Amino acid sequence: MSEPGSWTAPEGWGGPTQQPPPAAPPYGQPAPDGQQPVHDQPADGQPAYGQPAYAKGPAPWGQRPAELKPGVVPLRPLGLGELLDGAVGIIRRYPRPALGLSAVIALVTTLLNIALLVTAFRPLLEVDPTALETGDTAALEGAIGGAAAGGSLAILLALLSGAVLTGLLTAVVGKAVLGEPMSFAQTWRQVRPFLLRLVGLALLFLAIVSGILIAGIVAGAGLIAVGGGFLAIVGVPLILASLAACAYVYIRLSLAPCVLVLERTGILVSLRRSGELVKRDWWRVFGILALTFIIGGFVSQVVQLPFAVLGAGSPSALFDPEADVFGTRALVLSAIGGGLASTLVAPFTAGVRALVYVDRRMRAEGLDVALTAAANARS
Repeated sequence: MSEPGSWTAPEGWGGPTQQPPPAAPPYGQPAPDGQQPVHDQPADGQPAYGQPAYAKGPAPWGQRPAELKPGVVPLRPLGLGELLDGAVGIIRRYPRPALGLSAVIALVTTLLNIALLVTAFRPLLEVDPTALETGDTAALEGAIGGAAAGGSLAILLALLSGAVLTGLLTAVVGKAVLGEPMSFAQTWRQVRPFLLRLVGLALLFLAIVSGILIAGIVAGAGLIAVGGGFLAIVGVPLILASLAACAYVYIRLSLAPCVLVLERTGILVSLRRSGELVKRDWWRVFGILALTFIIGGFVSQVVQLPFAVLGAGSPSALFDPEADVFGTRALVLSAIGGGLASTLVAPFTAGVRALVYVDRRMRAEGLDVALTAAANARS
């Protein structure tokens, strides 16, 4: 049942009510024990995977059936191009909830980042070098401590805002997949009851990932400090292993905000469900999210470049080692450029992540069958 004020979810769109169907065997190999893959099992009169449903009855003889696509993506397991194009389609079809919510979050984070840049990072740039030559390092130590605290707050702020925006965009994706309308107010009403859980999820996520990294670095550095070069052959691989473990855990848990919003679960359940969905397709999910990060980073740099030029005074000043590119004016303009870039890029990256969640459920649990039945029932 749907919660008051939330969208009407088709049967099967929430969490699984039973054990998920067995995973499909590798291509070219028969299914074990006479079982058929998930998408070879028609349900409610729907065709098997690979035989797209025809929206208005059977396809005419000799013609290929029309692919059912009521929303931004077809109702079948998605390819890389369809995931990226679907995320762009969400922004184009739902600009108010997608860009509007992103702009609100970006405005708040930009103002806080400007305050952090001016109060925490600026003193580090104003340390007197002559005092360091006399051995007076008190000012430098205080500035470094302030910058470290400011950097930690900036990272936490980015993580929290990203988790909240992913939850909001996931609600939009829930409508976009079936081509249903979704307004700014509807999105906010649906996600508002889950805001505290999204924040708690982000904090727990940060604690898990950073805990693995810190434990590996401390253990590796301790071995190197105690045993020198002899134990470095153990310490260095331990540090590298902790980095690899962080990447692995990050990807395994990356779909948790989507699970929390669409399946209306708790924090721990969403983490477990994310791990289950990603487990058998980790490399593919990793590749998609990594490519999305690269694309988003490139677009973000393009958007921020004009603000960097304005802050430096001229394009040539960006490459002048004596230019004051870390002045208050440059830092503020840089933060504004970052906020504008986040407004444009964050909905795209969050949309891709939400569509990856939908794709994984289609592949692992046959969600496309339930969505197809819901789409046909609405047509």
